[in-house]
Amino acid sequence: MALLVRLALLALLRPTGAVTLALQGGGIRALASDAGLVAGIARVSHLSHLSHNESIYKQSGDSDQTKMDTLNVMRVLQNFDTVSSVSGSSWFAAELFFSNSFVELLKGIASSPFTASVQFDQQWIQPWLLATDVQEPKFDGIQSLVRLWVKLLLGTGDEDTIFLAQFFFASGLSWNHFVDVLLKSTAGISVNRQMGSTPVSGASHTWLVDHTVLLPTSGACIRQGKLIFPRVTYGAAADGVLPAYLPAKFSIKLGSGNSSAPLSYIAQPEEPIQFNFRGLCLGCGSASSGALYVDMANGSLINSTGAFPVVQTVAASSAVFGSAIGGFVFSEIAAQLTAEVAVWIGTKGFEAADELYDTLQSHVDADLMSELGKTAFHALIDGGFSDGTGIAQAVSAGASEVVVVLNSFSTNQPEYVAQLFQGGTVVKPAVPKELFPVFQSPSASAVQTAFTEFETLKLHNSSYLKVIAFGKIQATTAENKFFGIQGGRDVTLNIINICSELSIGFFANFENYGHLVQEVALTISDPANRDVVLSQLMPLFDSSLNSFRSFQSTPPLRRQFI
Repeated sequence: MALLVRLALLALLRPTGAVTLALQGGGIRALASDAGLVAGIARVSHLSHLSHNESIYKQSGDSDQTKMDTLNVMRVLQNFDTVSSVSGSSWFAAELFFSNSFVELLKGIASSPFTASVQFDQQWIQPWLLATDVQEPKFDGIQSLVRLWVKLLLGTGDEDTIFLAQFFFASGLSWNHFVDVLLKSTAGISVNRQMGSTPVSGASHTWLVDHTVLLPTSGACIRQGKLIFPRVTYGAAADGVLPAYLPAKFSIKLGSGNSSAPLSYIAQPEEPIQFNFRGLCLGCGSASSGALYVDMANGSLINSTGAFPVVQTVAASSAVFGSAIGGFVFSEIAAQLTAEVAVWIGTKGFEAADELYDTLQSHVDADLMSELGKTAFHALIDGGFSDGTGIAQAVSAGASEVVVVLNSFSTNQPEYVAQLFQGGTVVKPAVPKELFPVFQSPSASAVQTAFTEFETLKLHNSSYLKVIAFGKIQATTAENKFFGIQGGRDVTLNIINICSELSIGFFANFENYGHLVQEVALTISDPANRDVVLSQLMPLFDSSLNSFRSFQSTPPLRRQFI
């Protein structure tokens, strides 16, 4: 009977969403890149509709501010059935879908892109800094330790990663709380806001919140006291061979209430997974979850998706340092800094898992170990440890066309896309090689060549924005059991890569993100880029502007396009 129930549940979780927007992870840089792009596209879309529909056009030098009150930011998403987001882009998607104030911020940036930096700083950065109450002496005092920690965990790391880790550890918080403060202070999203609750007007998409389930073969640390003792770990076992990091996604039809997920959570529900728990303490012993199916919670996660807090699903998607719990040294540093880097869940959901975790921090005994087993307590970490682009989960959900928004460091880097293709090299050392390829053709080397041939926009007096490149790749899927993708499907990838170099190595440089938002929005709406934006980028976002020919008879009105 249990097997029949599982099969019936899986039958309901069919792929949907022919056209998907995939937003790559990348912390605050991803959020700033997404914000600048959406605001810039919204401005161009709005002004193009005005030019196309009005018989009398404004003359050069006239203000268009009185026209901007009708600007609709959510029109930018009208082409998409589904949005697939990772990490910092999941912060962006949450705020876009559930915060009227954030949508108003984007509208303000679209209306006045020359003041975007000030707007973003005043309405996003400063409220966040005030809410976190991180002071510079505390922030700078842990810099050396954080640099070592990031280097051990992620290799050299760029300044963005080090800066975010430094800020997080200076907060001395759990990752859940870190994201809670971020979403609350910058967008008014409370911890009580549920995934299935009413979104902002115009948001009617299926949202994929991509993340990774940590399935360690050896012990991943749940609790480690300072100087080791006590220590509680968990490991995962399956009938078949599973990677240490397994792709997963929370999916929800926005506004659907306390509904179940419309799509599968993981791709291999037929393989039972078991969590085993061990304690290094007197009388702790061990425990086991027994066999788990469907979502590693026997369906309870899929059935409860609509009731999950937005904050915690987004925290799971962005827990970039969560893989550290697999190592003793990292766990010891986290213990010294009193910070929790992973997001925990079990068969009873996030809240019960958090309560159990908090109890474990005060004491450990056999009863608590047994509860770990009964609830299948385990860690969720950043989607970047499976696929940080959002492409694979978009294709898994049934997309035949994906508009991909990347945010790269300095140059038009193809690596994170190329790793999805046959012959690609995995970028992050920790990401399992067996997760790929997602596409059998073209080859990874052909993808890298394609990136070099992408068209670029002319930059608008940019200090931090280095490149906006875009191009198209026609791909054919490979059979991939970990993402649940059938081979032989044709998929079109429309790629936009926003490449920036942010000099962020100390506390005051948060304002650089506002400059990036402004530079992206201004570049998208620069008159020098008018023809190429209207003909190649706008049709991806606004179906009513799908032919540049309709604009050729319209006076250019270059001042209006700004």
